[in-house]
Amino acid sequence: MNYEGFVQEVQRGVKEIIEKELDDGIVVVRNVLKNNNIRMKAISVVRKEEKATPTIYLQNYYEDYQRGRTIKSICNEIFEIYLRGIDNFKTDINIQDISDLEKMKEVIYYKVVNYEMNKTLLSKIPHFKFLDLAIVFYILMSKDDEGQATALIYNQHIAGWEITPEELRDIAFQNMWNNYPVVVRRMEDIVSEMILNDILGDEEWVEAYDDEYDDDDFISEDTEYGEYTYGELKGIVREEVESLKIDDLNMYVMSNTMKLNGAVCITYPGAIKDFAAEHNCDVYIIPSSIHELILIPDIKCSIDTINDLIKDVNRRQLDPVEILSDHAYIYRLETGVIE
Repeated sequence: MNYEGFVQEVQRGVKEIIEKELDDGIVVVRNVLKNNNIRMKAISVVRKEEKATPTIYLQNYYEDYQRGRTIKSICNEIFEIYLRGIDNFKTDINIQDISDLEKMKEVIYYKVVNYEMNKTLLSKIPHFKFLDLAIVFYILMSKDDEGQATALIYNQHIAGWEITPEELRDIAFQNMWNNYPVVVRRMEDIVSEMILNDILGDEEWVEAYDDEYDDDDFISEDTEYGEYTYGELKGIVREEVESLKIDDLNMYVMSNTMKLNGAVCITYPGAIKDFAAEHNCDVYIIPSSIHELILIPDIKCSIDTINDLIKDVNRRQLDPVEILSDHAYIYRLETGVIE
């Protein structure tokens, strides 16, 4: 079955569930314009008494279907996501309040996207150019352990609020900087943590364990790696990861405490400057995605080599919606300028 046929079957299946489980509801499939001018098919359930409804994208489900998952299973999951989404909307922001700026001020944030790849969208929304990127604004509708729901701010929103783009920018900047500060971590520490989580099998348990117990306590009696303490196991993993470093290349990951849209930290006052000052050198800034930056101080290889690597990763590994840029930036310590 091709993608269009799959979409029709899913729409039909979800409609059957809605007719059985709910009093009313229309199942709508539409093309949604995403970041980087990517258009994706999404399904939604629209009901009269609900002011908002989850947007559920179908591409990943089609890939599941191609690997053998049934249409029925996919439709059931979509219905469950719809129900959970409605509950979240009811407990967070009232959609009717969006027209009231005073009620929205505390949940207005911003992110960065690629300027050239989003020109169609940028013509409809307030934005500011930053390097070859664009600063755009959104309302944080809800958030939980599974992620967040956001609503992009359009020109008609600020017209209704009777504010200028500059006033919107000032609100969003303060919220972002105050609520989601910069976090910088060594790449080796992040990789070590990922390996530890795989070994122990439960990331949340590991974090709770690390907070509650000393390193002298054992992880658990059934750990397959013998009677190592958690601290000893961390040390072993970190030593192995350190041994894999290439030519003592030091890499750091910069994001924010939200871990979403963390590449926005490139715009934070002093974020890159302070990092460069700490290392007393110029810094390569690699836009690994919209969610984080990789910082490399005092790098020896050429900018062309780095750019080729970024393009290859963007093309082969990264979701097109999450691409930020095809090239690196350089912060010059002497001038304090990002090039």
